[in-house]
Amino acid sequence: MSKPNSTPSMTENWLPRKDPMVWAIAAVYLALAITYGYVMELGYGPDETSRHYPYIEWLANEGTLPPADPNEDCGAIELHPPLYYFVLTPVYAVAHSYGDRAALRALRWTSPFFVLLTLLLWFPVIRRACGDDRRTSLFAFALTAWWPNLFVPAGTLNNDVGTLVLCALLLYLVSVKQWASRSLASAALWGALTGVGALIKSSALTVCVPVIAVALVWQHGRRFWADGRFWTRGLVSAAACVVVCAWWYLRNLQLHGAFIPVPGGYCLIPDALTKFDALITGYVGTLLLRAVNGLWVSVFAGAVWFPDWTHPVVYGILRVLTALGLVGVVVGLWRVLSRRVRLTGGRAEAIILSAAGFGAIYLSCIWVSIFVHAGVYQGGRYLLPFLPGLTMPFALGLKQLFPERMRTPMMVIVALAFLSLNFLAWYHLWTYWNPFVLGTAGRFE
Repeated sequence: MSKPNSTPSMTENWLPRKDPMVWAIAAVYLALAITYGYVMELGYGPDETSRHYPYIEWLANEGTLPPADPNEDCGAIELHPPLYYFVLTPVYAVAHSYGDRAALRALRWTSPFFVLLTLLLWFPVIRRACGDDRRTSLFAFALTAWWPNLFVPAGTLNNDVGTLVLCALLLYLVSVKQWASRSLASAALWGALTGVGALIKSSALTVCVPVIAVALVWQHGRRFWADGRFWTRGLVSAAACVVVCAWWYLRNLQLHGAFIPVPGGYCLIPDALTKFDALITGYVGTLLLRAVNGLWVSVFAGAVWFPDWTHPVVYGILRVLTALGLVGVVVGLWRVLSRRVRLTGGRAEAIILSAAGFGAIYLSCIWVSIFVHAGVYQGGRYLLPFLPGLTMPFALGLKQLFPERMRTPMMVIVALAFLSLNFLAWYHLWTYWNPFVLGTAGRFE
């Protein structure tokens, strides 16, 4: 076994742009994503024809933002910010002359390329987190690119893909491209990107603001609060965000009485109970366990992606891998804290900022599933904007537990196992989901 500080699989002067394996992994992703768009019945992606397609249709035909629906609280096409839909309006305008199916098909075709751009922005972060080690970087990149749940947004019309791109760009800037910058311009750019993300989906605020906060604190050191530059950059970042997106949330306040309106009636806690009452009576504990389990199950793939008869085997294997990954992360942390391993070259920043983003959106989903909308407990796809914050620690954790001679076989087996789950999902979509939706709701026309 190699010494802890050695990196036996690192390739000196590795040039990922010229590495065929990097592009092979990306090509496999793209082929899967495009195929998913045809495997899943057209019109039956998440909210595809209840929110996303009608929103674009409204913008193209009416040329205005959707008005408040007096007959419905937070109606389907007035809930989300408009930027993603506005960007896709020209695609709809060109394709709609061939009918709604052709228009939706053309709009679906944009999603694989949005997510491909996301992966290309994630890769430098993954490479840095893995210490520029070729083998580990390829393993973490393959896990990320072939993660089954990533193909939910990549294969359908969904505003999640816009959030993915903006969050990936922010993560790339704060952890790689502009990590060394202490300028006001960098802080302003980070804030502006957060504002742009908030014009795509309000959850961007939930995840991007904590990441920027962690980055600023880290950049300005242990006594950051005593550094006037820290406060100036923080205010500049916040101001840039407000300038970009405040108009939309002020509009929400005017129309709906809240900056982020949420339909009522989806919380399982009785209205008569306060949050403290819900805690002491056991509601919160029960719903917390439900959310933790539901998010774990659904972060790998949608709740109905795999056939029921495969669940004992599939989720049994995933439980073992999850446990191994967690143990490996603990071992890795112990090695770092005991100074057996040093995270140099920006590794710590890339890992921790990615994990901070994933942690922020995970805690947000927990909160929402308990106190706002119970259905989010199976909303693993909402965790995808900071997917490297899950896959990188998972890959690095597994690496800690295997001796050098076993690492390459382990990485190949695990990566191919995740790739194979996509084909299992295809089987279930073809044999169960598509017949079910066609039989109950009919073909989208």
